Amino acid sequence: MKKFYLTVLAAGMTTVSFCQKSFILSHQDKKGFFAVSAGASLPVGLFGSCAPGEEQASMAGRGVSINLSAGYRLIGPVGLMIKAEQHRNALQTDALLTNVYRSEQDVWTAKADHWSVTTIMGGPYVSIPMGRFSLDARLLAGRAMAVLPNTAINGNIGDVNMSVQTTGSESWATALGGGLSLKYRLGRSFSLNLNGDYTQALCTFNNLTSKAKTTNGQSESSYYSSNRPVSVVSVSAGVAILFGNHYRPF
Repeated sequence: MKKFYLTVLAAGMTTVSFCQKSFILSHQDKKGFFAVSAGASLPVGLFGSCAPGEEQASMAGRGVSINLSAGYRLIGPVGLMIKAEQHRNALQTDALLTNVYRSEQDVWTAKADHWSVTTIMGGPYVSIPMGRFSLDARLLAGRAMAVLPNTAINGNIGDVNMSVQTTGSESWATALGGGLSLKYRLGRSFSLNLNGDYTQALCTFNNLTSKAKTTNGQSESSYYSSNRPVSVVSVSAGVAILFGNHYRPF
């Protein structure tokens, strides 16, 4: 019986020691992270505008965003991070037909590729711990690559069939952004993240053309350029791998 009690006591002490170790490690400060997130991409300003007659209206709709990020705290709560993000936003094709003069009997359709915006940015961030939660704030700058989508509208005016096509283009521009992340620590090496980010860039698209075709022939414009402000808000959720600490007791 005595041996039984000693065995139970030893097992209990081992369990307590293991739980204590897990508790300490799950609260141990981590200096760095790798994170992946996905969510919604919401165009703002002229990027999402469909205003008739506005030359810089880009007619982007809601889309999806995916981002990868990594950071490391260097001095107290302050560190540096890098972030890559991809946005894909549908173009609101109904807006392409707004300025088309047509009667009720005329039938017109429109189609377009998606907007694609890729950013790579880096900068400082601050992490504020709140128990198992932490709040990160960041200011970033870098480069953005945006793809202006091809568009096509087709229809008729009376007995005359007509189509108008515009070519897309790529543009690189300086990107600025910032955001917040709320993190919940799951254990010693993982956390769940809820992120909100804003990104903007002013892109110039060159070598654009428009081509119109009718049953009577076709015409094509000369090359032209277009300035488009790209601004998006992304709301995403994901997971982070935590690493690095000052003390390693276990």
